[in-house]
Amino acid sequence: MSADSIAERAVLFADIAGSTRLYEALGDAEALRRVEGCLAALRAVTTEFGGKVVKTIGDEVLCVFTDAGTALRAAAEMQGTVRTLPGDGGVRAAVRIGFHAGPVLEREGDVFGDTVNVAARIAGLAKAHQILSSDSTCSTLPGYLKMSVRSLGDTALKGRNEGVGLCEVMWDMGQDMTLVEGVSSPGAAAARELRLACDDREWRIARGSLSIGRDAGSDIVVAAPRASRQHARIEVRNGKFVLVDLSSNGTFVLPEGSDLVLLKREEFVISGRGLIGFGNEVSAPGPDVLAYDCASINEPAGA
Repeated sequence: MSADSIAERAVLFADIAGSTRLYEALGDAEALRRVEGCLAALRAVTTEFGGKVVKTIGDEVLCVFTDAGTALRAAAEMQGTVRTLPGDGGVRAAVRIGFHAGPVLEREGDVFGDTVNVAARIAGLAKAHQILSSDSTCSTLPGYLKMSVRSLGDTALKGRNEGVGLCEVMWDMGQDMTLVEGVSSPGAAAARELRLACDDREWRIARGSLSIGRDAGSDIVVAAPRASRQHARIEVRNGKFVLVDLSSNGTFVLPEGSDLVLLKREEFVISGRGLIGFGNEVSAPGPDVLAYDCASINEPAGA
């Protein structure tokens, strides 16, 4: 029998929302196939981000990560991955996610304690396509991730005397989000766009996201030898442009007038002008090097 141990963990619950409707609309066999495919995707993302799947409980996955930042990034990837799963017949699977960080008791591959209970309660408050966490957890996030969360105020948790400060992770600016007093609408953010150029191709983004990689289905296809099939993603979050590295060999960012930055499964807020390299260091414009320029929508490029 393995000894009990106490460890700091970020505990995450991901639950398939509306599974009853899936069974009603699709029938038992097809609905079960969809649910199993969704759960498999959630487990795969957990592993990809270095987490551990503790167990699957019905239509829900319980997993743990070493820190809150990794849990947040994994949660966002889970939502993005599930959104791309097939939805024939107009019925798609959706997940709701909650996570909370703190000490947990580890015993024989399972986890116990107040941190686990709070994470489960928070997940129960989430809606389909939503990621929730606690104020205390979000306060430990790296600065570049704190901008992607916003406070929803205090709320009571079932079975607990004390309430908890709740936060929402704004993982997709295209999704409708509940507005809270004192928090401006995403549409009220400064009207800016990110302009990108590679070889003789150009792109502009002011909302949503762009995928980058060798895969022909990427929004921006790059042929750099060390680039991954799904190498990176640029997301618009709360008026800021966030570069997310998903690759094996890393993404290099060279902001104009600053030092080269290497991202390894990390995120970087793009501002001003600069260059992005995929798997190789970048020092000057060239083939398979992505140049970027942030500007007001009505402002000429390079102004």
